[in-house]
Amino acid sequence: MNPFNQDLSLKPLQERKTILAANANFPFDLQIGAYLAAASLEGGSPIIVQFSGQALEVAGRGLGVRGMSRVEALKLGARLARETSDVFAEVYRPPFVALGLDHFAIPYSGSDVGQENHASRGCDGSGPGKGALPSVPVPSRAQIRALLDEAIQAACQAGVLLPTKEEVLRWEDYMLSPIYREAVTGFCAAVEELRPAWAMIDTGEMPAVLNFAVTKEVRDILAARGYDAVIEAEYGATGQAGHSEEYVKLDREELFAFARCVAGFVKYTGARGISYPIGMEHAAPAAVKHDPDTERLETVQREILRVTGVYVPFAQHGGTGAKEVERGLVGKNNINTYFLVTQAQYLLGHVLDNRKAIEEGRKAACSSDVYIRTARRVMEAVVEKLKECGTYGIWPDIAA
Repeated sequence: MNPFNQDLSLKPLQERKTILAANANFPFDLQIGAYLAAASLEGGSPIIVQFSGQALEVAGRGLGVRGMSRVEALKLGARLARETSDVFAEVYRPPFVALGLDHFAIPYSGSDVGQENHASRGCDGSGPGKGALPSVPVPSRAQIRALLDEAIQAACQAGVLLPTKEEVLRWEDYMLSPIYREAVTGFCAAVEELRPAWAMIDTGEMPAVLNFAVTKEVRDILAARGYDAVIEAEYGATGQAGHSEEYVKLDREELFAFARCVAGFVKYTGARGISYPIGMEHAAPAAVKHDPDTERLETVQREILRVTGVYVPFAQHGGTGAKEVERGLVGKNNINTYFLVTQAQYLLGHVLDNRKAIEEGRKAACSSDVYIRTARRVMEAVVEKLKECGTYGIWPDIAA
């Protein structure tokens, strides 16, 4: 839903739309059912149902009664998410639903990872071959060096400062380290099982050049495996749940330099979705709302389109705390906390209203009807957010 005209001017607001991306958390049934039910109403609304890497791992481990590698937990969680979504798609028959993999963290601390022969270890860092997927081979140091050299050239052309030799050597070690190789393997495993239309790798804490290299490598691995998912790349930290990133508005010169860097990053990596800081906060409380930096958003999105010739939608993280949705400029609005709070508050109200009956063990106060009513309340909250995005009930117009 490209918000720009051919001359790169913005389309009128009434013509601009944003896709809602609703995060589902374990146990998946309640939220997925509510999301797909909402998407089936009034002729249907396009929606993305997405799962964070953490949510998939939590689901795959269950109650944790047996040990398993992170890769195995991710595969099982992704399978459960996919199968649950498939069942509810049959129940409600919404016209358009896509699955998404959200915030799959690629761990990076910036510290020296050492000089051991990482390539001889398994991708989960637990010894030769254990937990590894044979189809995700560990590259040689020479291959990593070549990838970094190429990334340095592309990043510097986009305005990124040239790194030192010491930094490049540390990044070589990092990209060969067990923790990084396990993350890449886990990402591929989750994509294989979930088969998402959209998949995000969380690399915003990395130095720019390393981010160029890592994002390019992961995208190339998925392409070689035949997956055509939209890869959402991250340039600059958009934050994690419960954390607010300090946000500074850029002056005109700084803004154009930032836009040039992001556009160069997108062009080099081949990312088809992008996120970068615009002043949002993850897991914002209900009373906290933020104004998005629309100047940065419009400037960067226009520059990406100008440089690449392709519309690359912006994914807004921390959508719960946005005062309003900048339709079109925000291509994908991620909502997680709002739906979690909605269901928790409904359940709290039920418990407070029925405390005595619950304490007395009365079935009517404890039956599955409680969760069906909770799901209905979440469905109503989803409809509210679809309307904010301008996409509620628009499927007949799209299909026509």
